[in-house]
Amino acid sequence: MDLSPIVLAHEQAFAIGDVEVRPATREIVSAGSTTILEPRVMQLLVALHRAEGGVVSKDDLAKLCWEGRIVGEDAINRVVSRLRAVAEKDAGGAFRIETITKVGYRLAPGHADPHTPAPASTASTATPRITRRELMIGGGVLAGAAAVTLGTSLIHRDNTPPEAKALIKAARDDVLSGSIERLTNNVGKLREAVRLAPQNAEAWGLLAYYTMVYWNFSPAEERADLRARGLAAIHRALALEPNQADALAGQLYSIPQFRNWYELERSARAALTHHPDHPGLNFALADVLVQVGRSRDAVPFIDKTLAALPLAQPPHTYRITTLWDLGLLDEAEAAMNRAYSLMPRYYGVWFTRLYFLMYNGRAAEAWGMFSNVAARPIGIPDWNFDLTGQQAHALMTGNRAEIAKTVANWKDAPRLGTGFMENAAIFAAFVGDLDEAFRQLNALYFGRGVGEYYFAKEQGIYASKDRHTYNLFRRPIAALRRDPRFAVLTRELGLDDYWRETRSGPQVPS
Repeated sequence: MDLSPIVLAHEQAFAIGDVEVRPATREIVSAGSTTILEPRVMQLLVALHRAEGGVVSKDDLAKLCWEGRIVGEDAINRVVSRLRAVAEKDAGGAFRIETITKVGYRLAPGHADPHTPAPASTASTATPRITRRELMIGGGVLAGAAAVTLGTSLIHRDNTPPEAKALIKAARDDVLSGSIERLTNNVGKLREAVRLAPQNAEAWGLLAYYTMVYWNFSPAEERADLRARGLAAIHRALALEPNQADALAGQLYSIPQFRNWYELERSARAALTHHPDHPGLNFALADVLVQVGRSRDAVPFIDKTLAALPLAQPPHTYRITTLWDLGLLDEAEAAMNRAYSLMPRYYGVWFTRLYFLMYNGRAAEAWGMFSNVAARPIGIPDWNFDLTGQQAHALMTGNRAEIAKTVANWKDAPRLGTGFMENAAIFAAFVGDLDEAFRQLNALYFGRGVGEYYFAKEQGIYASKDRHTYNLFRRPIAALRRDPRFAVLTRELGLDDYWRETRSGPQVPS
């Protein structure tokens, strides 16, 4: 048995019969009713559940629930009594706590006298307890019951209230929306959906996916709670439906990406063997491939994402920039024009179009975009437009003094956010100031004092705990990749290790 102290925020949700236990939020859900347990009571329940039907001694309970402190029997007995009351009143008798005389306690199925002492030893008569490993090995036997399982799943789906179905559909239609506001709204919708339909695997899977995506871009003070809730939703979805597609996509977003590209790629490819057309899984794999410079390999997965979600915003920007980085300028412009006609005021498409024009000899057209104030994306402050406009105007005039001044004006990018640092490095590299470009990149990847936001705080996008590396392979910074310092940078970032493990390398021209 795992005897490490129980930290509730790190424990995944689990089920006991029809009762759902959520350690991270100290909730148990039974018959649609939610009860909040005292922390020590929840720790005791987790400890007994960990034992999988085995006996847990009082000494072990002290290690697990009281961090190893010396605890009197009265204190343990009081917590046991409270958990028994919870089992009977709040969990509908779904489980009970058995006292094993002079030994300890164990968790048992409900509907028996919880105070009846069980024999201290039942070795000669007890049915052997099946371990998790044996369950996994014996899992193949369950294949013959697939039709029954499918039938049960359909029954649960048919029993989903119409209100829950509407919430699930609304969230499903909004996958990869590209908006923090819509992302957080969908988390709220899906929390309501799982409350209305606690046995719906799709609702739990989508909740897991949205929660883990938001976790990556949320304020620092919210991340521990969001991660705990996301992992609990993943666990619940997979318990209801093994390999549930959205839960697998949520799992991918729970894996750190920065310096961990190889494991993430393997996990994404494994998930796609179960759901080859799932847009979230395809986009996750495309993203990791773009981050390591494998732009050509990423394109098919971006296309599969758009085939499933033709109006999803982020895949459109990925397709434009990926084709552009590969030097396929006609294809990139065609993709850009299509995306701009569909969503001209989505900030990702608007700024991608702006940079495409700026860095392909059409800075005057880019500057013209600033003149059309009414067509600018909403929710972005004027100072942000003004700062970016300096770059467009400097490239349009070609004046070396103005270009140098613009580079200098962007030196404070770390204070503004990680996205501004990326853009500062790209502009500096494009105009030939490689020292400033490397300074920004080293601050981004290894420095401190970086702002908490990705772009302007008005957008509500906080800097991801991971650092993006796809900007290292953008076409406008080709000169940077020819500098000897670039090889040092990729080695220190661990990208060389990834390329060696996968026998690959960057696919963009230098």
